[in-house]
Amino acid sequence: MSFFRKTVGWMSQAFGTIAGWTLVGMMLLTTADVILRAFRHPILGTYEIVGLLGAIVIAFAMPQTTLQEGHVSVEILVSRLPGTAQRVIHMITRGLTIVLFGFIAWECFQYGKDLEGAGEVSMTLCLPTYPVLYGIALAAIVVILVVMRSLFTSSDQ
Repeated sequence: MSFFRKTVGWMSQAFGTIAGWTLVGMMLLTTADVILRAFRHPILGTYEIVGLLGAIVIAFAMPQTTLQEGHVSVEILVSRLPGTAQRVIHMITRGLTIVLFGFIAWECFQYGKDLEGAGEVSMTLCLPTYPVLYGIALAAIVVILVVMRSLFTSSDQ
């Protein structure tokens, strides 16, 4: 079990690092574009690139945020219930989370496959968009692993 915990932790951290550096890249690109626009030389496709990178930032930040339990949760009602009821509710919500992210992973993978097969590219720079969808699917799978890790951790206690 320790190998699983460490591997999932490492994967989450790696995805979080990629998200962070991607965000830095978005910031640098946007700043450069704003500065160059003042000199009438904007960077072609900035809006397109920032949009694709934004999807990567959001998706790749999810595993680490889930691992750190950094999402907003409203537990005012659940915290007043007995411990057993709290554990049951947490197990149900984790199960639903696994189903939801399984669905997200599947649909993103299928849509990416469709876009790849159709040769779909972005409008300005003609960048293929399917790798972003595959990345989102992969990030969703890592979120599932993080949630499974938390299920195993809570059942070990």
